[in-house]
Amino acid sequence: MSQYKPKTTEELKLMRKGASILREAQEAVKRHLKPGAILLDLDRIAEEVIRSHDALPAFKGFHGFPSTLCTMVNSEIVHGIPDSRAVKAGDLISIDCGVIYKNLITDAAFTEIVGGDETNPKRAKFSQCVYQALVAGCEAAKTGNTTGDIGHAIEQKISAGGYNLVKEYTGHGVGHNMHEDPHIFNYGKPGKGDLLIEGMTICIEPIVSIGNPKNKTLSDKWTVVTLDGKDACQWEHCGVVTDEGLEIFV
Repeated sequence: MSQYKPKTTEELKLMRKGASILREAQEAVKRHLKPGAILLDLDRIAEEVIRSHDALPAFKGFHGFPSTLCTMVNSEIVHGIPDSRAVKAGDLISIDCGVIYKNLITDAAFTEIVGGDETNPKRAKFSQCVYQALVAGCEAAKTGNTTGDIGHAIEQKISAGGYNLVKEYTGHGVGHNMHEDPHIFNYGKPGKGDLLIEGMTICIEPIVSIGNPKNKTLSDKWTVVTLDGKDACQWEHCGVVTDEGLEIFV
């Protein structure tokens, strides 16, 4: 079982502020996320927003990662490095980003279909299922529940959709460090795992493949892709455990 110290009222206040900066960066990226958008430009936009608030990009420099965003297009699962590629209408893109504000970290990801859901309804349905699994996981993140309750809620939604969890990658505690206790697995058994307590700040992030979840890391030593070349999708919320479920910061 993990050891966990709840965040203080002041720490939670600072994390909510950091989350508001992260939301602003996400919205700026979304406004520019149109067919023809260059991944490097999206990365620059996010970094400019974050730094304009006297905050820092949490990912940039983390274990040597070179960018503000992780950008995953179609078959890319996690840790994609923004480059000079232009996205196309119908592409599925997951964008993960983190912010350090007053030494506290927030972290969240969203997925969009470039050009709108109507450009690729199959991908839109996939993304919507992963998002619904995230919502179910957040609802299960109640004081007195366990990490197994979160994972079970996510797993049920993904299984019902006919998709597959990429089990190597998990949610996690967050705050003073990028990854804190506890691990938030995207599968599990109700009542099992670590106890959720009030004031626990966590990231819930289902990471899912539309086909076989087997994967590999590319030669850049960061980008993870599906072996079968089929799509992957990630959604992530960051927040604090309460009696009603996760209070979502971002």
